[in-house]
Amino acid sequence: MAGTSGCTVIMRYKANIIGAMVVKFRTQRGWTQEELVAKLQLQGCAMTRAVLANIETQRRRVGDALVKELAKVFGITTDALYPP
Repeated sequence: MAGTSGCTVIMRYKANIIGAMVVKFRTQRGWTQEELVAKLQLQGCAMTRAVLANIETQRRRVGDALVKELAKVFGITTDALYPP
């Protein structure tokens, strides 16, 4: 996709496999993205709503430490974040 400045912008899709599961667990709990971000920030995670949105839409990679923190916030095992 070419930007107006002549730079090429590359959107990375399928950068993670847990995005859909993050959406599932967040919506099951009735949390907004802002609420999940706040819970992660209280655990010391450097997280913004934009970063979370990119995780949920699989445009951002997710490291092991963040997988662990997401599982902790949701009260689930890390394995539960990975699709079957």
